[in-house]
Amino acid sequence: MHLSTSNSNSNDPKGWAITWLVVIILCGGLLGGYEWFLKDKGFVASIESNDDLWSWHRNNVNGHHQNLVIIGASRSQLDINMPYLKKKLPNYDVTQLSVNGHYPMATFAALAKDEDFKGNLLVSLSAQALEPIYYDMQLKQNDYYANKSGLYKSFDAYISAHVDSYLRLMHPLLSLQQIVEYYDKNKDFKPVFYTTAHVDQSVTADYSLTDTKVLYNHFVSEKKKNYQDVKPSSPQEWQQNIDLLVEYSQAIENRGGNVILIRFPTFKGHWQLDEEYYPRGKYWDKIAANPILKTVHFNDVNGFELFESPDSSHLDQKDSEKFTQILFDYLITKNYLDNSNN
Repeated sequence: MHLSTSNSNSNDPKGWAITWLVVIILCGGLLGGYEWFLKDKGFVASIESNDDLWSWHRNNVNGHHQNLVIIGASRSQLDINMPYLKKKLPNYDVTQLSVNGHYPMATFAALAKDEDFKGNLLVSLSAQALEPIYYDMQLKQNDYYANKSGLYKSFDAYISAHVDSYLRLMHPLLSLQQIVEYYDKNKDFKPVFYTTAHVDQSVTADYSLTDTKVLYNHFVSEKKKNYQDVKPSSPQEWQQNIDLLVEYSQAIENRGGNVILIRFPTFKGHWQLDEEYYPRGKYWDKIAANPILKTVHFNDVNGFELFESPDSSHLDQKDSEKFTQILFDYLITKNYLDNSNN
């Protein structure tokens, strides 16, 4: 006598297939509905940059002279319009290696030591970036690239970033935990983010989506606090740091490369603090006076005076294409960058 019975359909492949199809349709519907909800709210897709993605782009900086590599911090990320630049300079392989909130001296040093790098390097630099306390700010990315990155991990990060760049629901700040925590605190859904990070490591900012007065006050007050907390070296002490710029630039140029040092714009509030703590005549002009170095200061470029910054430090995305056009036209006119083949 049988002590148990079994469902005759339990091993039916057709039954399981229907079950999984229903599950897939339900999950797809939920995800699709959430994606539509985010779109309706005004969100756009954004990626999360990490060391593996940075390593992917760094690995693509190979040995030919038509590389154009941009290093710096957030200004070179937001102010340079990468899609426009790639169209403007189609014969160059343009790579963005800037890191938000981190001065670029460690990456400058790494590229100077890389015998394979013979391309064009644009360095977004300020006088403060030459203080020794800031030299290692991008050391983490360079150490990871040299010692921990691999083709599989960096390629996986690149593919994942491409997928994320199309799906709002993959936004790094819209995880379920973050949404629940924000709602628990504010009794509302998260507001639309004003910055968007892209696969090419650039960032765009739509300041119409945020309170620019609050943002401006934040940036200016934080800059003032930073200058007060980390006192500038005297002009005499600071002068010796120019030797590093010369050393790194010559190492690259001796291999047939090209280095351009650019002081990107800061604006009302921020610029006054820059001049108070690092006056151009005592600091930046000493860099520009060195005959070995190619330099650009934003106050010397006609057309830059037309721009304004909502937060005192960065440009809105509506201005980035025009800014990029003016900057690179200036570099070409100064013969700092060759555009003869374009």
